[in-house]
Amino acid sequence: MKSRFHVISSMIVVAIALNLAGCAASQARKDARNPQKAAVERFVKIRAPWSGTLAANGHFYYIDLKDGVQQLHKRTGQPGEGVALTDFADGASGYTVSDDGKWIVITASTGGDEQLDLYLMDTKTETIKPLFFDRETVSGSVVWRRDSKAFAYRANKDVKSDFNIYIYDLADGSNTKVWDKPGYWYPIDFSADGRKLLAGKYVSASESYAWEIMLPDNGARPLMQRPDKFAFFPVGYDNNDSFLYAITDYQSDRRALQRIEVNGSYAINVLPQFKDHDIDNAVMNQKRDIMAVTVNADGYGELHLYSLPSFKPLDTPDIPRGLVRNLAFQGSTLTYSLTNTITPGVIYTWNVDQPGSKPVPMTTADTQNLDLATFSLPELIHYQSDDGMEVPAFLFLPPGYDRGEQIPFIISYHGGPEGQYRPGLSRHFLYFMSRGFGVLAPNVRGSSGYGTAYLEADNYKNRMLSVQDGVAAAKWLIDNGYSRPKMIGAYGGSYGGFMTMAVITQAPHLFGAACNVVGIVNFKTFLERTKAYRRKLREAEYGPLSDPEFLESISPIYLVDRIQTPVLIAHGKNDPRVPVYEAEQLYDEMKKRGQDAELLIFDDEGHGFRKEANRIVFYTRLADFFEKHLQ
Repeated sequence: MKSRFHVISSMIVVAIALNLAGCAASQARKDARNPQKAAVERFVKIRAPWSGTLAANGHFYYIDLKDGVQQLHKRTGQPGEGVALTDFADGASGYTVSDDGKWIVITASTGGDEQLDLYLMDTKTETIKPLFFDRETVSGSVVWRRDSKAFAYRANKDVKSDFNIYIYDLADGSNTKVWDKPGYWYPIDFSADGRKLLAGKYVSASESYAWEIMLPDNGARPLMQRPDKFAFFPVGYDNNDSFLYAITDYQSDRRALQRIEVNGSYAINVLPQFKDHDIDNAVMNQKRDIMAVTVNADGYGELHLYSLPSFKPLDTPDIPRGLVRNLAFQGSTLTYSLTNTITPGVIYTWNVDQPGSKPVPMTTADTQNLDLATFSLPELIHYQSDDGMEVPAFLFLPPGYDRGEQIPFIISYHGGPEGQYRPGLSRHFLYFMSRGFGVLAPNVRGSSGYGTAYLEADNYKNRMLSVQDGVAAAKWLIDNGYSRPKMIGAYGGSYGGFMTMAVITQAPHLFGAACNVVGIVNFKTFLERTKAYRRKLREAEYGPLSDPEFLESISPIYLVDRIQTPVLIAHGKNDPRVPVYEAEQLYDEMKKRGQDAELLIFDDEGHGFRKEANRIVFYTRLADFFEKHLQ
């Protein structure tokens, strides 16, 4: 009988699901280290709203769970008090508020299939109408024109492998295609007069471009056109549209914030002091005289504020170490969220013009009465792979752990592959640590956050080098006395699912159990069956379908006979990224050989676990699985 599971469709929730880790211990150890004796359900139900926006109409909007599904909410009273504005069966995926606060465009899909539709809300009446509802088209990346009378968005209406750019006018309901070139295009920013539109083209994590579209004739010109490839993510125009700001690794191994003349003749790194770190994000206020910047410092997210155009540093609020995200401005009021590994995300507002003031919490977190202070923050460690590559990783130890004691561990491999494990709250890590398990979260080569060379070090023919790094993580745990062979579990989702299957086929003697969630096992069938708009993006990373011999050489499906561990396979039936056939063929191949495999297909899910009820069922099953096999 098939179980129903929820697959997380948004990138912010995917990051929560893909950080799962845990391992088993003896019953005595679990009892000794589980003073709260909490069930998986309580950890999964730790809740914190996210994606907050303070609008010009004075309302505070955010995403929160209603009946276990994420919906758009509006705060009407004190922090924590709010009302749900949407009631989609499968939840709201995201939203964008117009500058005047009168309109909201909401994105939602069905059953985790990520075929996002657009809905328009009048914030005065709070009525919602379907705007573009097409189950065969993905729409998104909404950018409002500064007069709030129109917005741009991307959609693959005509050619499913390409995203074109459209502008929807609220006054007459017209919907005009303004850019129809092949590729994955998306809007970024309108000029002040609405006659120019910045657009980006995404090729891969290390290659992207920007163009300026002239409206209404739709003429265009490339910005920063160079013969060499680089990542180029525009932030937006400056206050007089003569310059634009962009996060780019142009002329650097790190992603820097650069100011670029609109004609593209030169670029200046405006924050050279961060030359050893990647810039994560940058957001300007409506006047474009203040910018908030987050810096990726060894996985942590640090907030910095600047006056524009001088980039004179401004005071920042007092923020504990963690991940600062969710940057947005309303005038001089900054909205941001903060989380770390023992702190659920809280959304704050802070007035830049009142530097001595304290941040105002706009939301509260439900910790299910768990004492999260019981747990310690992770230790950032570095280990060497077989070829000498230094790999960063976060080490989590359970309460009461004695150095030198060998305990069960889970190695959690992140997705992407261009993702990065970052020390935010992971409910699953907390639960497994409460049961006496350790967790190691490595950022193997190919991860973002450590420079372009590291990001590209696993591309195409170097794919198995990242697997080498994954195996080296288990060796490090053993060599340093934290665990022993067969006491280590492998876990990962999406690309992390591939990593899980790859490490247990490359080093079967090290691992005692494995869980593959929405993972790739056959790169050829994966590329053939993934959605058309994703195929080129993934071929740029993994290798083209025109090289089937190489794709076969890196596919774990052809090494199933090496597997010595029980494997739990979980997938969403509606997954558009890694189709469910990847799970089905793995299960079939293992069962043919009489190997220990469990298969969970979730009829109402896609690429991750999204609904709270489904997550509870899945993580309960996973906890039982690891506790049974990791002793």
